[in-house]
Amino acid sequence: MKILVCSCDNCQDTFEAFHHCLEKYYPNHPEVIYVTETIKNPYYKTICKNYSLNLWTKKIREALKEIDDDKILFMTDDNFIRQPVNVERIKYVEENLKNNIAMFNFEKSFDSNDMPSQYVGFKKKNLKGIAVNSLMCGMWQKKALLDVLNITCQPWEIERLNIAFDYEYYINSGDFIIDIGYEFQKPFAITKGKWAKEIIPFFEKEGIKINYEDRGFYD
Repeated sequence: MKILVCSCDNCQDTFEAFHHCLEKYYPNHPEVIYVTETIKNPYYKTICKNYSLNLWTKKIREALKEIDDDKILFMTDDNFIRQPVNVERIKYVEENLKNNIAMFNFEKSFDSNDMPSQYVGFKKKNLKGIAVNSLMCGMWQKKALLDVLNITCQPWEIERLNIAFDYEYYINSGDFIIDIGYEFQKPFAITKGKWAKEIIPFFEKEGIKINYEDRGFYD
């Protein structure tokens, strides 16, 4: 398994905070690989693919092709981990991510269409439900992620289109696996390019210094 962090040149201001949180709350993590356009992250290996936002899926596809692993823990650069990661649940997911399963989504179940499943702590997604191809934190089979991203567009369009093929999708119905402060449809971390105010007390607790004026706050 590798951790793939989707980032961009405009999010260079998140590099240090992400590193602080990952190393503190997931110290024995697998290799981390960032994807940006041209700017390298000084903390982790970086694959640079200089594509515009409209070619976001192509950017990630091209990066995935350079990663020699079949399981991808997908994160974004504003996934600031808030408490120790549940390593045992991650191992459980890694062991069960096979056959026709595309992904295990680590965000908590938010859709009444989600169904019971054989996997402890997870529900099965209804393929006609909401955001089946969620790009929130979760673990993917690389082959499935490549298939899903095989249309050139922005990230939000992938979630809206729900191009699930014949894969199975599962979502967390238990406690946090990786707590990034996210609650369904509530502003958190960076929202629409601006800081969500919920991040202030967390960064203060962690001693993370951020110039909030560069982005401003999401209203």
